[in-house]
Amino acid sequence: MKRILILSANPTNTEKLRLDEEVREIQAGLERARIRDQFEIIAKWAVRPDDLRRALLDYEPEIVHFSGHGEENQGLVLENNSGQMQLVSSESLARLFKLFQGKIECVLLNACYSETQALAIHQYINCVVGMNQAIGDRAAIKFAVGFYDALGAGRSYTDAYEFGRIAIDLENIPESATPVLKSRNDSQPESTPGKRIFISYKRNTEPDEPVALQVFEALSRQHQVFIDQTMAVGTHWVERIEAELRQADFLIVFLSAQSVHSEMVEAEIKMAHNLAQVQQGHPVILPVRLAYRQPFQYPLSAYLNHINWAFWEDAKDTPHLIAELLRAISGGKLAISEEKSKADLIEISQPSKLPHPFASAQPVSLEMPEGTMEAQSIFYVERSSDGLALQAIARQGVTITIKGPRQMGKSSLLIRTIDTAVNAGKRVAFLDFQLFDKAALSNADLFFRQFCTWLTDELEMADKVDEYWNMPLGNSQRCTRYVGRYLLKEFRKSLVLAMDEVERVFDTDFRSDFFGMLRSWHNSRATTPIWKQLDLVLVTSTEPYQLIDNLNQSPFNVGQVVDLEDFTAAQVADLNRRHGSPLNSSEERQLMALLNGHPYLVRLALYIIASQRLCAAELFSNATADNGCFGNHLRNHLFRLHNKTELVQGMLQVIRQNICEDERVFFRLRGAGLVRREGRTVTPRCQLYAEYFQENLRG
Repeated sequence: MKRILILSANPTNTEKLRLDEEVREIQAGLERARIRDQFEIIAKWAVRPDDLRRALLDYEPEIVHFSGHGEENQGLVLENNSGQMQLVSSESLARLFKLFQGKIECVLLNACYSETQALAIHQYINCVVGMNQAIGDRAAIKFAVGFYDALGAGRSYTDAYEFGRIAIDLENIPESATPVLKSRNDSQPESTPGKRIFISYKRNTEPDEPVALQVFEALSRQHQVFIDQTMAVGTHWVERIEAELRQADFLIVFLSAQSVHSEMVEAEIKMAHNLAQVQQGHPVILPVRLAYRQPFQYPLSAYLNHINWAFWEDAKDTPHLIAELLRAISGGKLAISEEKSKADLIEISQPSKLPHPFASAQPVSLEMPEGTMEAQSIFYVERSSDGLALQAIARQGVTITIKGPRQMGKSSLLIRTIDTAVNAGKRVAFLDFQLFDKAALSNADLFFRQFCTWLTDELEMADKVDEYWNMPLGNSQRCTRYVGRYLLKEFRKSLVLAMDEVERVFDTDFRSDFFGMLRSWHNSRATTPIWKQLDLVLVTSTEPYQLIDNLNQSPFNVGQVVDLEDFTAAQVADLNRRHGSPLNSSEERQLMALLNGHPYLVRLALYIIASQRLCAAELFSNATADNGCFGNHLRNHLFRLHNKTELVQGMLQVIRQNICEDERVFFRLRGAGLVRREGRTVTPRCQLYAEYFQENLRG
């Protein structure tokens, strides 16, 4: 008789798994088996390290089955005496199983990212199964059932492994490539060969999800492919996404009319772009347009316009697309590369009467004095503070600061300010500081040089940065001379330098030098006429006074300062009317209670209802659901909080106690658009955030 020792652990501070169902299914399968008398099942729950060691000694099993969590290189997750997570390293597991070499025949680690532990144990145990990436509950249970059904029928461990994978396939779960077998008596490869690939797509959307799954299945035969289809929301989910992107050689991103509006798809592209800056170009981004011929909107355009694309029109193109992606992964290129090919593909459609709201404001085309805001102008809610910026930019030699939390409408106001400047005959250079890479933000000399080069390129002038950088001066002095003695002198026209997301510089060592330089440009207008040619417009979501030591060197407390606030109930009602009044007065109040006038989310909700994608009742009942209309936005906020322990703890303190003791943390949370303060009370920015983060944020 062979003893099967089933060990399970699901610490209270980890995702809830369906371990009882897995054990129950294994037992039921073996009870039906033809040779059921040859197996004895022993199950141990909430296993601690001591329990693991003692169970192996007490029962001397031939088969060891572990159900729970894995943490890749950190180890398997067991429980401590308090029921919390305790990691057991691969090295410790290998040493333990070495003591049972010759007795234990097979180990099955039915846990995410357990391939590392499987390799370690395989040094001493002939047959070990692990998982090369995250595995969903359904796939894990089906694999276990298929595996033990085969053993109960008298098949070998190798056959049992294949039956487990087939059980996943038969359920149409795209995770059959996740289990990997380490066996000394098998011709099966010890791990999935090839490249590591991350697939980014919009869930529950056609054609996105069906195409993504077909590509996943095809590529998994040769490569290690990750696709997020079954993971539940939570901080553990965020860690998996980041870990997979960090390890990936390629990011395949599917871009359709729906997914280009996905904040999570945008976030994954942005993270891949930033990682490639510091990881020798990896992951390589492979964009696939799914019957989508419109120009990429900002900021996707900044990441994707200069690289090659693939195009899919309909289902008949799928085999060709798979072949094209395989060639690109093997060192080739995607088909659409030349500017003419891209231009031939693009079709600019007539503006919709009900345009989809973008999470990021769209820069105007500076070559077109009339701008490109007409299609959206009917839905732009003008606030009293808007007039301050628009009146100021009409004057000569001004400094304007636009402040407000994330997705408050700062960038939209910046676009309107730019449009006003262009109509007044001024030239505008728009710099989005999101596009400075990590290397530039870590090196003052590189940052100031790139700043000057970028500004020169925007003005379409000859680059003379090297000439000015040969001077034995500091970076801010070189930059000032370059702008004043070359760019402004040669340009001879009114210039607006519009800078978005300048808070990215706040965390650098040279923030005082850079912002002090901008303040000196502002001050120089009083004594040096050429500086009156230059207007400065700065946009920030973080309170600058907390991060600049000397306020006399700050450009944020001079000129015109514009503070933006959320919509009022009257403005929400006005916006509802502009959408055709899809909400009645009671639903308007319900929307205001849920979102507290959050500009982007109010606009998104009204768009969803006015376009009849959801009715109001469905929107409200599924507001915090992963598949609800706000799910993508909420997941993106959770994604942005990952690895920011101070902010997570601060947010939890706000939710639980309505306070935030650390003022610096408060300003960062407010800048992220997550909290607000009234008097001494700090609360989540809206009820939607309070409910979602209370359920999904873990400290």
